[in-house]
Order: sequence, then structure tokens, then C-alpha cells
Amino acid sequence: MTPHEYLVVEVTEACPHACVHCYNYWREDRAPVLSPETLSRKDILKLVRKIRKDAPLKVVALSGGEPLLRPDIAGISTDLVNDGLDVAVITSGALLTPARAARFPAGITFEMTLFGADAALHDRIVGRAGAFGRVLEGATAALEHGHAVVGSVVLNRLNAGHIREALELGIALGADAFMLNRMNYSRLTLPQAAQLGPTVEQLKGALDDAEAVAVEYEAGISVSVPIPPCVIDLTPYTHLHFGWCPRGGAKAYYTVSHNGLLRPCNHSSLVLGDLRERSFEELVNSREAAAFWAPVPTECLACAHPLREACRGGCPAASDECYGTRERVDPLVQLVREQAASLC
Repeated sequence: MTPHEYLVVEVTEACPHACVHCYNYWREDRAPVLSPETLSRKDILKLVRKIRKDAPLKVVALSGGEPLLRPDIAGISTDLVNDGLDVAVITSGALLTPARAARFPAGITFEMTLFGADAALHDRIVGRAGAFGRVLEGATAALEHGHAVVGSVVLNRLNAGHIREALELGIALGADAFMLNRMNYSRLTLPQAAQLGPTVEQLKGALDDAEAVAVEYEAGISVSVPIPPCVIDLTPYTHLHFGWCPRGGAKAYYTVSHNGLLRPCNHSSLVLGDLRERSFEELVNSREAAAFWAPVPTECLACAHPLREACRGGCPAASDECYGTRERVDPLVQLVREQAASLC
């Protein structure tokens, strides 16, 4: 039996948006909403039940792509809720109409993206005109039907100076909590780092604003994409919750692709195996999984920071996607060093 309580299921790779910071390795070759290999509603329930034989699952996050593109997404959610699971739908929110919100079972959490309080800025980041207004309508629909809304703010260079406004808009809408994550890097986003990656000063400014909002409004704000402490001193931000890569541990969020393949997390393209053919326990305890999570960058071995064991070099998936190895430190660290060198 494995200890995992959280699972991500990518119900589709399709998405109507083109977010500038999107790291999905398949974004340039997306499968359609329902391809021949896409798991059906029945398949998803069957796989989740199979996984529950090996793990005490409590939460299933339905992701994509854009999960609301699937006409049966409310039914998928209902199946999982009826099985005693908590369900989160990770979505832009732009496709959630009042009629659709009413079809979801009670208690669903919608994790919705909100990149600022300005329509032009939000739409520029998602690459689709009119998205901002539809997101606000979607959040309102979710809340009116008794669902929870978590505001997801992805920080990049374009919106770094607008984090307070984004959080305050979410509070005004009625969001229950927030996730504030700096953009993560992949082979697709690393070449755009100079244009899209937030600077250290922008990261600090965003965290300062988030800390102020957390204090003023008693808002719960989580920062889940690792910010290595050698980049920023995190100790002043006592009202923000900082997460670290669980590296395969109990809090890991193994990810099921739209076709039933298991990956270490939603950022990684590494396939551990096919869940329709092998058990969850076998795959997460495999040599491939152990090899993925084990490495600590050589340069981090001598680190004396109190958060060394939590950090362990940052996001291993980002290093793997950008450099082809988990032996290197999080790309954010290298980018910060390059920024510092350019100022000398």
C-alpha cells in the first residue's frame, strides 16, 4: 500500500487558450478533446478505483488542457464524489456557465486562473480575447451554485506588478483561497525566460504584495512552485504557505494522462507505465520512479540552509524538462545568476 492521498487526472489535452507561460510538454501536439485513446468516463472511474486499491486517495484533481471542454466532466466529477472522493477541477473558468455549474455535484472546488484585475492583461496572457469577462462569470456561477473557488495566479514578467490587484479581485468575487505560483520552466518556456520570467525583484515584490493581502484580508495564500531559498529569503513571509516538491512522498501528485499513462507529476513528460496494464503501487515503487525523485544537484549537497532538505534543488521536473537531467539545480537558480551577471 502506498501513502498517496492526492491524484491528478488529465481528462483532455485540448485547450481553447494559448497561455504564454504554458509548460505542458504536449501543448504543440495536443490530442483533440475526445481522441480514440482518451479515457472515457467509465474508464476514469475504473482507473481511480484501481488506484484506490493501492493508495488511500482523498482528492482527485481533474485537469487538462481544459477539462470543461469535455461534455461529460460534470458526470466524471459526480462519479468520483459518489465514491467518497473530494474533487477539484483545474480550469480557466471561462467555460463555466450557470447551467454547467448547476450540473456539478455539491462540494466541488474550481481552481480558476486569474492573472490580474485588468481584462487586457489577462487576455494577453491567456492569448484569447474576451477570456477575462468569462472567467468572472464562471467564478460567479460556481459560487452561486455552492461550489468553492480557489484563485490561481501564475506570476510572470507581464503581471508581476499586478498581483495585489489580482488577489483583491479574487477576494471581492468570493474566492475561498489562493495559489500564487511563479511560472515554471520547460523546454518550451525556457527560451522565453528573458521576456516572460520574473526577475528576483519582481518575485520579491509579488511576495510582498501577497503577504500584505494575506494579513489585511486574512486570506489563505499558498506558494506551491518551489522558490529556492538561495534565490529569495522566505523567512519574512510568515503569512504565506510555501510548498516544496514532495519528490514521490506521501504528498506527491502523480498524474494520469488522458490516455491512462502514469507520470511523476503534471510538469513531467516521463511515463512510468500504463495504469491499464500495471498497478499504481508497482509503478510508483518502480526503479524509474525512484530514479526520477532521488537526485540532488551536486552543488546543493554542501548547502547549509535550514531549508536544504525541503528544497533539495527546487523542481526536479523543471530541470529534467529543460536540461534532460535531474542532476542540475532548478532552472530558476541559473536564470537568476545570469540576471545578476548581466548587471555586473
